[in-house]
Amino acid sequence: MIVMDLRINNLFGFEDFKVNFSYPKKIVNSLIENEFLTSKPSFRFKKLNILIGANASGKTSMGKALMKIFNFISRKDISGILEVIKDKSKSASFSIDFLCDEEVMYRVRCLCRENADNTEESVDLEVYSTKILKKDSYESCVKKLQLMYSAEEQSRLSYAEKLKLIKSFGWLFTFPDSGSKLLLDENEVVDLKILKAILQTLDSHITNVNKSKEVKNGYVIRSKNGDVFIQNGEVVDKNILSSGTQMGIDIAYVLSSIQKNSHGFYFCDEKFSFIQTDVEQAILSLMVSLLKPNSQLFFTSHNIDLLEMGFPRHSFTFLRKNSIIEAVYPDKLIKKNDVSLRNVFKNDLFGTAPDISKLFAIEEGVDE
Repeated sequence: MIVMDLRINNLFGFEDFKVNFSYPKKIVNSLIENEFLTSKPSFRFKKLNILIGANASGKTSMGKALMKIFNFISRKDISGILEVIKDKSKSASFSIDFLCDEEVMYRVRCLCRENADNTEESVDLEVYSTKILKKDSYESCVKKLQLMYSAEEQSRLSYAEKLKLIKSFGWLFTFPDSGSKLLLDENEVVDLKILKAILQTLDSHITNVNKSKEVKNGYVIRSKNGDVFIQNGEVVDKNILSSGTQMGIDIAYVLSSIQKNSHGFYFCDEKFSFIQTDVEQAILSLMVSLLKPNSQLFFTSHNIDLLEMGFPRHSFTFLRKNSIIEAVYPDKLIKKNDVSLRNVFKNDLFGTAPDISKLFAIEEGVDE
């Protein structure tokens, strides 16, 4: 699963939001391998997408919007989209360009009318597709997109029927409030070696991690402070583990999934708030090295040290919120290779820095 373009209006906090995940020029000696379709090297996509922005700039909301859209396409049920319409008295819409494999690119456009409900009359849906030829790029495929159905079929078919011809695809989203529910996966994706390595890196008191013989998808974390059990996706005694170590359980699951290529699309949101920056950098580097061809990783963070890791500039997207949420691409604004992305960010070239003037106003008021 690869997302190439996303447009959202009146869903969550987004108004006329646009973000694109193609890039125009191949990077020589890039730290990220295979940023193109394996059999179509001209079809380039951003394999790693690091989303950076202030609080409430839309990083988590973008992930949740993508998850709602994926669920809608897969389950063919519009109710999840209707739940996140910001102003129900107005129409809401999304458009997404994506690939399930190397052969076909799809575009799904959906419009929910004013005061929409779960009926056919409330939803206008169009599904476009095009075959991806050997020399095609994303841009050339956009020009070839055609409706998958005739005008007569477009008026007769339900939105669920229009989505039937889209191939199945996998995805993995993890958010700060996910807890350890990921470990309930019936396929037992988590790798014990990875889980042990991550937890021992985050907590030196952890001596071992074992799979429970008594509880399905259960784990035992051996620690000098006492044993911790994970049962039914819940950490039984959370007081023994720090917040960062608990986050490590989900991180280990994501790493295991990437290693086994079990999902193809990964969205890792704010999992490192309680973790040292050097550990975050090391884990992100490992995620990228394990990422398989034709797969995609989204990674949100507040950590500007990531800007110095040597990834191509197109790997970063900055989100800023003024009157509306906007996506800013550093590779479009900075042309010189010797410019420090971190320094440019700190000088607020992208307009993403939070406004701290009100905090200084408090000090001035105290002085007075």
